[in-house]
Amino acid sequence: MSEHNPEPEQPDTPPDVDPAETGQEFDEPERTGVEEVDDVLADLQGLQDRPVEEHPGAFERAHERLRQALDGPSGV
Repeated sequence: MSEHNPEPEQPDTPPDVDPAETGQEFDEPERTGVEEVDDVLADLQGLQDRPVEEHPGAFERAHERLRQALDGPSGV
């Protein structure tokens, strides 16, 4: 007897479609319990509304802030 594997659940939006174009809202990021990390994630929330040219700089700043937060004495 073979096991029946149901097909994996499909996302509401295909991966190549910008959710902003479909009217889907982005959820608030899940809280991590590390205030500095939560602040970075919150700052990235509005990124989809900013020009694409600003995205690399925003991610670079976020990456640096995350490294500092996680390397610091209060990091995990």
